Amino acid sequence: MMRTIATLAMVVLLVSAGLVASLGGAQAQSATGGDPDLEAYAPDSTLTPGSASTLTVQIANDASTRYDSPPERERVTTARNVRVELDAGDAPLTVETSEHSVGSITENEPRSVPFAVDVPEDAESGTYEVDVEMTYSYTSFRRSDTGENERTYTMTETVDVEIDDAPQFRLTTADDDGLQVGEAGPFAMTVENVGGETARNVAVSLTSPSSVVGFDGQQSDVARIDELAPGETAAITYEVGVKPDAPVRQYELDGSVRYTDPQGINGRDTDLSVGIEPAAEQDFSLELVEGSLRVDQEGAVMVRVINDGPRAATDVALDFAREYPTLRLLEGSVSAGTLEAGESATVRLPVAATRDAEAVEKSLDMRVQYRTTADEQRHDGDVSLVTPIEPRRDDFVVAVSDPTIGVDSSRLIEVEVTNNRDQTLTDIEASLGTTDPLDSSDDDGYIDSLEPGESTTLTFELAATADANPKTYAASIDFRYDDERGKSMMSEAAQIPIEVGSNGGAGVLSVLPFVAFGLLGTGATVYAGRRTGRLPWN
Repeated sequence: MMRTIATLAMVVLLVSAGLVASLGGAQAQSATGGDPDLEAYAPDSTLTPGSASTLTVQIANDASTRYDSPPERERVTTARNVRVELDAGDAPLTVETSEHSVGSITENEPRSVPFAVDVPEDAESGTYEVDVEMTYSYTSFRRSDTGENERTYTMTETVDVEIDDAPQFRLTTADDDGLQVGEAGPFAMTVENVGGETARNVAVSLTSPSSVVGFDGQQSDVARIDELAPGETAAITYEVGVKPDAPVRQYELDGSVRYTDPQGINGRDTDLSVGIEPAAEQDFSLELVEGSLRVDQEGAVMVRVINDGPRAATDVALDFAREYPTLRLLEGSVSAGTLEAGESATVRLPVAATRDAEAVEKSLDMRVQYRTTADEQRHDGDVSLVTPIEPRRDDFVVAVSDPTIGVDSSRLIEVEVTNNRDQTLTDIEASLGTTDPLDSSDDDGYIDSLEPGESTTLTFELAATADANPKTYAASIDFRYDDERGKSMMSEAAQIPIEVGSNGGAGVLSVLPFVAFGLLGTGATVYAGRRTGRLPWN
């Protein structure tokens, strides 16, 4: 009996153990649980008084699980819909963006959350605690037959921030009046140490992110200051250039400062900037007032030079922007003096046109040179001038009223000379040129001056030799003279038609009748003397 009872007990125990084992196995296979554990860190927690900074808080998830089942681990350890809030507490700073939503945070993917904070200039240096509050949802328990258990949890972590009164800098535009589009000029700015410690070996770098603004062909430049005490400022000047046709607006220059603090530790202050706003490109225009040029002649045109601004210009001068094969500026450049914005001046532009020049309306590329208010030499090469070029004409017009001369005779001829130029000519020396059978023993003439279009008469002696044939011959006349600038010039030779006539003078044929009459008279005298015996030589 006792053995039977023992046997039955053993069976019951074995069945019970089997049931327990069976239930435990089922539970391990169908249920899992976990708890996310968020922790906050501040990798770079140093802030500077008087600055707007970014405090980056890093959130990591050190989760744990229960009834661990690897396929379900991420489900019960992930913190979802995480919201992070920063509370400054007693720290002397203001949180500008106090809350962020960052989505899910797993065990393998921490998140960095940036908070914008302002630190007043009078903030005392030291270490302060700030609170990071984190609210999230997670799956605390998952079972195949009963589903999931969702929870929402809020926790607060404390991180330390340090307010360090190290050197810190502020950049300010001092003067950008020297800058204009299309030019390079001085740009003055100031750098101030707004920190609480002296900075030495200060290197101030400026970099232009814009392709139209640069530093002597480079995108950055560096200036050095030996020392800056707290609250001290220093002026720095850079040479900044702005490309032509750049929009007139404000441009930003990125700045950074390298320095050495009193402990000999090298530091760097970045995320600085300063703005510049160049004035519009200096502009000039030209207007033809009067005058024209002429082929194969020196001439001048009156040109109005207008300063279209935006600033005053000194030492304004006008010349050709390029070389022309048939035109030559007789002066290196022509000065228009100082012109305020909107002011104009009229200048005389002397130009010589060669014989190969064409008689057309000619558009000339001109250049206006000037100096800025900062005494920088500049030029505007984008101006043009349209001037007419007239056909070629002789310097003088000559005419002879009676150009006829007899064979083997001479006579005085009168040549009318007219000034065919547009200016007064002086000290005019005329020279008559002849070739056989024409000749002249008086071939020079002189005219004191001739106004434009004025005429006068010169007298020359002209002879034709005895062997001249009755026909038209050519004499020539040219002139050496001074133009209105006092420059000695030589004219082209002008042709004068001379008509040699057979009976127009005392040639051989013209004296034959007189010789015949003389011979007849002599013969009659000899005959009468023989009859009377009274000859003249008796």
